[in-house]
Amino acid sequence: MKKYLISSIVAAAVLCSCAQPKQQTGYRIAGEIAGVAGKVYLTVFEGKLPRVIDSAEVKNGAFEFSGDCAVPIFAAVETPDVPLVRFFLENSPMIRIVGAADRPQDIRVTGSATEDLYRQFLGQADSVAKLLDSDSVKLSSTRIAFDLEKQRDSLGRVFVRKHSGSVAAAYVLFRGLSYEMSAKEIRQALDGLTPPASASVYAELLEKMAAALARTEPGQKYVDISVPDTAGMELPLSRFVGEEKYVLLDFWASWCPPCRAEIPNLVTAYKEFHSKGFEIYAVSLDKNRKAWLDGIKMFKMDWPQVGTLKFWESAAAETYGVRSIPSNVLIGPDGTILARNLMGSALLQKLGELLVPQPS
Repeated sequence: MKKYLISSIVAAAVLCSCAQPKQQTGYRIAGEIAGVAGKVYLTVFEGKLPRVIDSAEVKNGAFEFSGDCAVPIFAAVETPDVPLVRFFLENSPMIRIVGAADRPQDIRVTGSATEDLYRQFLGQADSVAKLLDSDSVKLSSTRIAFDLEKQRDSLGRVFVRKHSGSVAAAYVLFRGLSYEMSAKEIRQALDGLTPPASASVYAELLEKMAAALARTEPGQKYVDISVPDTAGMELPLSRFVGEEKYVLLDFWASWCPPCRAEIPNLVTAYKEFHSKGFEIYAVSLDKNRKAWLDGIKMFKMDWPQVGTLKFWESAAAETYGVRSIPSNVLIGPDGTILARNLMGSALLQKLGELLVPQPS
C-alpha cells in the first residue's frame, strides 16, 4: 500500500545561505521563466517541508539569485502559490533555469552537476514507475507489480553505492529507500557514504531517524509522549500503558487515503478486543482542526485521539522514527514494544494471539 510520507526538519543554515560571497565562489542562478511576474522565492528542503532562503523580483520573466552553499541541497524556485521547479542547488558559477510557468514539467536546469546526476537516476526510476502505473500491470498479477517495486528499489540502492559521495545519493537514500529500512540497515548505508554526501543534511536526518528507530524497535521499552487531546488537554501515552493493557500507538491523518483505508481494520480490532484489554492511542498529523474532528466522527474512531495540528512537525512522530503514515507501534502491558506496523489482518491475528485464551 502506498504510504504518505512524513519527515522531520533540521536547520541547515550553515550549509546553505543567501549571503553574497566575497569572492567568485558560491552560486549564481539566472532564471528565465515565461509567464512569471512579481516575486519568486528560493527554498531549500531540509526534510519534507521547504524553507525560504532568498527572494527576487521578476522582470520580464527573468530573475537572479546568488549566495553560497557549502554542501549541495535539494531546492526549489517558487511563486507565492506554487513551486515552479525543483533541483539540486550547489556552488556553481552559473545555474540556468529556463522554461514557461504553464509547462513546469518542461522547465530545464543546467549548471548543477548534482542535478545532472539526479536526473539520470530519475530517468531510470521513472521508466519503472510508468510500468507500475500502466493498465497492463494493474490488471496483471500482484507478482509482476512486486517484482517491479523490487527493481525500483534495487535501482536506488545501486545508485547510492555507485555515487556514494554525491548528495544526490544521500537524498535518494533519505527520500526513496529509508522508509522501509531498519535502524541497522540505515546505519550500514550511512557508513557507505563519503563527503560531501556524508556531510549533507540528509545524512544528518538519517542519523536521527536511525537513532529513533533503534530506541523504539521491538524489544525496547516504549518512550512516553504527551500530546494535547481534542479538548486541548495534555494526554500522556503512559496513562494507558500497563494494567494488563495492550496499547496500539497509531499515527494517522484525515487527509491520508491509506490511513482512511486502514481505519476499518482498527475499528474492527477495537470492537473485538477493547473489552479484553486493547487500547488505541491515536496521534493525528492533521493541520486542520475541523478536518481532524470530522474524520474522527466520520470513521467512528472511539478511542483516545491526540494531535498538535502541526502537520509534519510532530515531535511524537519524530520520537518514534515515523516517516510515513499509517504507522503504528504495539506496546505490551510491561511497556515493551512488541511489534511495528501491524496492518490489516496482521493486527487482528496478533491481538488474537495475545488476548484470546488458547486451548490447553
